[in-house]
Amino acid sequence: MTNAFPDLALRRGCRRFLGGHGRVDQRGWTERMLASAHLDDEIDIYNAGPAMQRLEAESAALLGKPAALFFHKGVSAQLAALLVHAEASNRRVIALHPLSHIARDEKDPLDRLCGLISRRVGVEHAPFTAADLTALAEPLGAVTVELPIRQAGFIGTAWDDLAAISAWARSRRVPFHIDGARIWESAPWYNKSLAEISALADSVYVSFYKGLGGMGGCVLAGSADFVAAAKPWRTRLGGDMPTIFPYVITALDGLHRHLPRMPEYYAHACAIAAALTGRPGLALFPEHPHGNSFRVLFDVAPAQLEAAATKIAQDSGIWLANAFRATGLARQSFLELVVGEATLAWTAEDVAETLATLRNTALRLS
Repeated sequence: MTNAFPDLALRRGCRRFLGGHGRVDQRGWTERMLASAHLDDEIDIYNAGPAMQRLEAESAALLGKPAALFFHKGVSAQLAALLVHAEASNRRVIALHPLSHIARDEKDPLDRLCGLISRRVGVEHAPFTAADLTALAEPLGAVTVELPIRQAGFIGTAWDDLAAISAWARSRRVPFHIDGARIWESAPWYNKSLAEISALADSVYVSFYKGLGGMGGCVLAGSADFVAAAKPWRTRLGGDMPTIFPYVITALDGLHRHLPRMPEYYAHACAIAAALTGRPGLALFPEHPHGNSFRVLFDVAPAQLEAAATKIAQDSGIWLANAFRATGLARQSFLELVVGEATLAWTAEDVAETLATLRNTALRLS
């Protein structure tokens, strides 16, 4: 395409959105905050204030941990967690998945900034197991598991495997950290409470701006001693913000608005996956979603899908995706379908028909 994709002006003019919670622009964010029940709370000052304390306390209670600490950014939170664990274990090697976003999306900060050593475990297309950790035969400062692994197609670690990793780590006194960027979305697939999942780990990171639809921010949760040790790292990593109330307000709103609907989002994702099964030129990964998100694969190249999606947006005011990515195979691409509040306005059959139309339009334009 000659124009950059996505066309932000075109997206702004669309009326219907397939994924997530729909369009939120600057005006929309402002209107949402003006309507918040938390708007009249005292403002936070350098990470202290009633709304911040409420957010940390609610998060800790949901995760079944004694304490939680707010961070402005997930990369800072997870670096702090792994630095604390490495110091406690007196070891520098951190085990993580080859497609872990700590390494892949955050440009290897453990190695580049922290003096730690990232050790990739297992293969790209599947979660690693306790057996893979045993095969390392190397003392570890910490083990981290991403739930689910977004860059591998939103695949989750099976419950028995997750429990085995936890047992493996505890038997060897290796700290276990859950990278729970999408743990809210994973809980319905596990059919476990957030506290049950978090109980397997020494610490857990959770995000507020993905499935919960907040403006940004996250928390680390763990023991009181762990949180106390992580707090100075928040300052060292640039997180001692003068005020960050938009993140706090929208995070609280997301906990109250979207977290209770996660089972509904997951059920709708499963229904959409079923409706897409068997459609010509379309495939799913995983075939049965491990949360509210999965990949829809097409037998056409990304540029063709971009052109088709642009035409559909221009003709119908429907926005289907922000990105279409190559799979590495010729003439094959995918979009990530994240089921949220906006998606609930579509029936599963409507979604399947619209994505089939996208594929057919792409073929016609090629």
